[in-house]
Amino acid sequence: MTSENQSAEPPAQPSPAAITSKGAAGFLMIGAIIIVGGHVLFGIIMGEFTYGNTSVAVALLILMSILGMGFGVGETPIQRVLGYFLGLSGAVALLSDIRFSFPNGFVDNLANLVFYVGAALAFLGARGLKD
Repeated sequence: MTSENQSAEPPAQPSPAAITSKGAAGFLMIGAIIIVGGHVLFGIIMGEFTYGNTSVAVALLILMSILGMGFGVGETPIQRVLGYFLGLSGAVALLSDIRFSFPNGFVDNLANLVFYVGAALAFLGARGLKD
């Protein structure tokens, strides 16, 4: 029995690209969770402030694709495009707020900050995905 155990090959180690891609998918997923959670908290529960429905829908598509319910959007290039879209949406929202002034209320500014952080994480995750 010991000779059979000695001849067994050790389990294969994932490649560095696969490890990097898993970490990037984690960033992408966390960014999407932050955006959806912020929308639920600030827009639906508190009724104070919400960001665009398109960004929330894209964040939900990212979550579905990473969790395996992709409905055809489980491919890495599509996840990358969706993550870049969220990053671009966050950048446009930030530039718009800088140019035309931030909202007056504390909760509105907090909701904006949550959106910016989620969008930045999604962008960084999309950037790190490997094919």
